Amino acid sequence: MSLTPQWLDELRARTTLSALIGRSMKLTKAGREFKGCCPFHNEKTPSFYVNDEKGFYHCFGCSAHGDAIRWMTDQRGLGFMDAVKELADAAGMQVPAADPRAAAKAERANTLYDVMTAAQDWFVTQFQGLEGAEARAYCEKRGLKPETNKAFGIGYAPDSRGKLKEALKHFGEEKLV
Repeated sequence: MSLTPQWLDELRARTTLSALIGRSMKLTKAGREFKGCCPFHNEKTPSFYVNDEKGFYHCFGCSAHGDAIRWMTDQRGLGFMDAVKELADAAGMQVPAADPRAAAKAERANTLYDVMTAAQDWFVTQFQGLEGAEARAYCEKRGLKPETNKAFGIGYAPDSRGKLKEALKHFGEEKLV
């Protein structure tokens, strides 16, 4: 499915954000905007504002910010395409049909994403292995905790030109380049 930026902009323009958000929380008019207590954090004084003219919401308490699609994904827990389909249905728009060329391009991109993920996993494995002892000691000296290294996927590149290429050879030379 190929959703152009223009189509997504049209979808956002046809969606009245205050009406969408107003279905799940109480909003009151405040000038040209609407305000209410933020649904993303616990508060007693309203700091959550919805601006229909600009098409976004913003909380000055927790910095939650987004548009209609973001509201559906963050607040309702929907996936991106499910949110788009639901908003398009409400706005009376047809979701564009899948383009075979775009699908082939996405498949190639997914493969490149897989290669990059495999490479990152390999670097993390090297960091945790025998050769990564010096790198782990360096990180510890710099004040990085093991859980921080894990959370950010810190890895180690050993001093070897061909080890990564050898580890990822099943992806093929073209993808590795």
